Amino acid sequence: MIYRFMIGNYPDSYWFQYDSTGDDYYELLQCKKIQSNKPIVFKLEKKVSEKRLLSYDIYFSDGPVFISPRLANLLSNNQDFLHDVQLIDATIIVNGRSHSGYKVLNILRLISCIDMNKSEYIPILDNDPDGPKEFYKMVFKENINEQFCMARCEESEGRIVISESLRQFFIKNKVKGIDLYT
Repeated sequence: MIYRFMIGNYPDSYWFQYDSTGDDYYELLQCKKIQSNKPIVFKLEKKVSEKRLLSYDIYFSDGPVFISPRLANLLSNNQDFLHDVQLIDATIIVNGRSHSGYKVLNILRLISCIDMNKSEYIPILDNDPDGPKEFYKMVFKENINEQFCMARCEESEGRIVISESLRQFFIKNKVKGIDLYT
């Protein structure tokens, strides 16, 4: 069984701004390793409780998803995960203070996992019916044989899915920031 990688109980005030340097976010959607020698930077403009914010393991932004040093450390020993995801250094700036050790998830796997016949959707652009879709109802294919931990959906590359084994790993390690129960 596969699960959609979704936000869970994540306050709006914790959404980070991605300090983009151009086409780098587009590169992260290509499912290819990226050679990066400087950390990706995220900023949080709102004043928040750092203690509460830093208790999360998965963070969301107007760009890529990134994870805490705690979760990066846990995942750094999981070879199946590292086969599917490249961890790229990230720095966050909160209340004017810089924090390092965070990692951007560069997902390297692309799998066909959405049952387009059972799903309900429309093209986002009228003049590109085969382009990006807006889903009203998304149904995953049954019996996906491909082994993976985390992947992008071939039918909608902005969507991320996780395997049952990664979901169980997140539950066991009490990962905070995503919905693990839908």
